[in-house]
Amino acid sequence: MRKTIAIFVCALLGLCAGYFVAPIASMGFVRWNEPDLFGAFAFSLVDSSISCSCENQPPAETFETLTDDLSTLQRWRKQNPESRILKQEIGLAQVRLSRIEQELGHAAQSDVDMKDGQEELAALGWKNLSAAHLIALTTQLDSEYKQGNQKTKSAVSAHPSTANPKATD
Repeated sequence: MRKTIAIFVCALLGLCAGYFVAPIASMGFVRWNEPDLFGAFAFSLVDSSISCSCENQPPAETFETLTDDLSTLQRWRKQNPESRILKQEIGLAQVRLSRIEQELGHAAQSDVDMKDGQEELAALGWKNLSAAHLIALTTQLDSEYKQGNQKTKSAVSAHPSTANPKATD
């Protein structure tokens, strides 16, 4: 009986340890064996924060968020210098940063960041690199992301199961 209980306790402890260790071990495994897959996952996290997490922040906090995200993207580009997606996201992040710096009254730095973004996008073959076009583009991309979140929320409230049962035909 003691032997059965000991085996059961060992199995239970093994399961508990595995439950906590497996996610960490699998992330390490993916990071070392499939760095592109791990990079894509991490990139999706940063990309979504560049597009959407700044919507309710004051400009100074948005500036800090974009600066952190831009440094992360640049660090990843050092690891993968041929990535066209990273180059594009860096260029667009610099345009977003320029837009926020303009709001903060840092016109000189805003011009430098816009120029850096334009150079990054020109290297990818982008044709229309005017500041007005790039600002409009990033504003549109950010607003589409926000609208997508609002559509998802409103779709839930428009679902028939949440409708007023007395109003059905």
